[in-house]
Amino acid sequence: MVVEEVADPQPAAGEVLVKVRYCGICGSDVHLFAKGVFFLATTPGHEASGEVLSLGPGVSGWQPGDRVVVEPSRTCGQCEYCLSGQPQLCLQPEGFGTGIRPGAFAQLLATHHSTLLRVPPGLDLAHAALVEPLSVAVHAVDVSGIEASQAAVVTGAGPIGLLITEVLRERGVQPIIVSEPSEPRRKLAAKLGPDHVVDPSAASLADLVRSQTGLGVHAVFECTGVPEAANPALGLLRPGGTMLVVGHSEKSYTLSSLMLMARELRIQGVFGSGGRFPAALDLLAAGKVHCQDIITRIAPLAEAEACLRELGDARSEGKVLIDPWAA
Repeated sequence: MVVEEVADPQPAAGEVLVKVRYCGICGSDVHLFAKGVFFLATTPGHEASGEVLSLGPGVSGWQPGDRVVVEPSRTCGQCEYCLSGQPQLCLQPEGFGTGIRPGAFAQLLATHHSTLLRVPPGLDLAHAALVEPLSVAVHAVDVSGIEASQAAVVTGAGPIGLLITEVLRERGVQPIIVSEPSEPRRKLAAKLGPDHVVDPSAASLADLVRSQTGLGVHAVFECTGVPEAANPALGLLRPGGTMLVVGHSEKSYTLSSLMLMARELRIQGVFGSGGRFPAALDLLAAGKVHCQDIITRIAPLAEAEACLRELGDARSEGKVLIDPWAA
């Protein structure tokens, strides 16, 4: 990865030029960088907050200085999934930061005006940069169908696991049990108010779940993508429970078909935000998210590669943001 000077992007018809203030490093950025599968000459970054700088032809409703967050994927609005309220499954999405369109590890970003949401007054733009991963967390909890006073396990206290914990707590889910082998991330998770935070390498997660819930939890949010964490997750569920696959891995899971059948368990994938950006922005504006705890580092653009490498090797950070204007 290199940092270089390039020509300023020019907003085309229907587009807005955004001055990027902060851009979060996503777990997908870490995985794509480690595997070397970013397109050549791609600018990564898709968790952006910033300010409107200028408008392309035909854009109204925005003006320079407006504070915004940017949805990274613009859907077609016409396929069967868009029309049925499942935009995360759009058959012809156009996104930035992971493919051809340049992303937000940059000072300037050109994006379609329909991808912008206004940042509420008083919400720090660094905190607003959490809206994309928080929308994934809201989507995961919504899809699970879990209700107040029902029990949940979150496996993995990376940024998505931490944000899912926040949403579950806000919804009144109880007990919430977080499983995380990394001590720094366990300490982060404990600040968010779950009922239990456990090191699965030192204590039996299954025994804790049984002692706290009897029949098991209603939902397991599997955020690690690690088969060693995912494989036992079904055994934590009560009959009729759901395992939400939020983390991803190229490795195969080994699951018991008998357990799935006999206990009528569900395995549900979770992809993208599912149209939950407005709901996530409302949570941030209402102060329902411990942003100051979850954001553990803000780094300049020159340190982006080092951050990607460190996040791939270590499990000590929460959310790391890039500030492209910092020296």
